[in-house]
Amino acid sequence: MVIIQNKSGQLANRLFAFSHFIGNVLEHKYTLINPTFGEYCKYFEATRNNDFGGHPIYVSFGVQLPFLMFDLCARFAAKCIQKSCWHEYIALDSMNREFNLNSHNFVSLAKRKIVLTNGWQFRDYENHAKHSKIIRYFFTPKEELIKSIDQLIADCRNQCDILIGVHLRRGDYKQWQNGKYYFSDTVYLDKMAQLMAYFRKMGKRVTFLLCSDEGINRQQFQDYSIFLGPGHVIEDLYTLSKCDYIIGPPSTYSMWASFYGTVPLLHIKEQGQRILLEEFRVVEG
Repeated sequence: MVIIQNKSGQLANRLFAFSHFIGNVLEHKYTLINPTFGEYCKYFEATRNNDFGGHPIYVSFGVQLPFLMFDLCARFAAKCIQKSCWHEYIALDSMNREFNLNSHNFVSLAKRKIVLTNGWQFRDYENHAKHSKIIRYFFTPKEELIKSIDQLIADCRNQCDILIGVHLRRGDYKQWQNGKYYFSDTVYLDKMAQLMAYFRKMGKRVTFLLCSDEGINRQQFQDYSIFLGPGHVIEDLYTLSKCDYIIGPPSTYSMWASFYGTVPLLHIKEQGQRILLEEFRVVEG
């Protein structure tokens, strides 16, 4: 049995972390419990019903145990004893390389003991790719959100041949890495202009779907055909996943949209970066 003990960042970080464990479980058939997904459970059919199609995957212990209480107990136990005949505690710090969940040692451990994991970089790319279809199914938003998203996408596509999602990540990016990826509207407008020029040569009409964790000044983008995302963390994410292309600064948020919708993504890493279509890639996991 594996219990994910720590909350690794926000929504997209936790989606990736959870889904890599799920891929590993689907392949190796041990029990997985992830109480760290709590505040996002209500948005997805599988997690809000704690129903993963009969697979031994759970988002709760089956009893009302507040996450804070569980987390404190797990941390206390880890400090007292990290390993016993019945459990083991595996913690990664930010300097650790990725931990390979698909290793024989880990899989054997997960089948023999209770394993508590702490850290974000637990990965199983092989089985994440192998089981990507069912992973996407598990993390399909609930029906009422899908209806809202589909309506917005239909409105967008009535006006264009190519729909490009633009993730204007702001918020915590003002401080993260000294604001390296906290781009102004001018930077996004430059990238949009490059894409517009490319598709105009092909005779294609382009519409941009703008999603941000801060307010968007529509007037700044008045020279383009634009729609704004719904403004909700889940709806924005899955609306981006229905575009033809996605651009934005390095972020697991746009990466999950690319993975879920198999949409080509290009991360903007520098203000003066040239946008080249051949550099767009679908995130595999």
